[in-house]
Amino acid sequence: MADSLGSDLESDASSADGGPTSMAWSQTTATVREQLSKRVDSLQQENRVLKIELDTFRYKCKSLEEENRELKKARVTIVSDIDLSYLFFNPNSSVHITQRD
Repeated sequence: MADSLGSDLESDASSADGGPTSMAWSQTTATVREQLSKRVDSLQQENRVLKIELDTFRYKCKSLEEENRELKKARVTIVSDIDLSYLFFNPNSSVHITQRD
């Protein structure tokens, strides 16, 4: 029992004066620092990939918006052509279109 008590006191003393426990703490800190550094690198890489993906979607969105504008213009043209055809070919139309020679 005396030996056990003596070894406990020695281990407490060695940790207080920067002994083995301090070295273990330093290794643990270095390991954690390395893991955090790897995690930061990984997150930075993921951020770069996501920025590229975002730019790709922005480009696609602008392209689709332009296509939508063109389709709306075509729709208006088609509808107005249909309206004119209806007026011209419908004898019951209230608007009479006369042909000039």
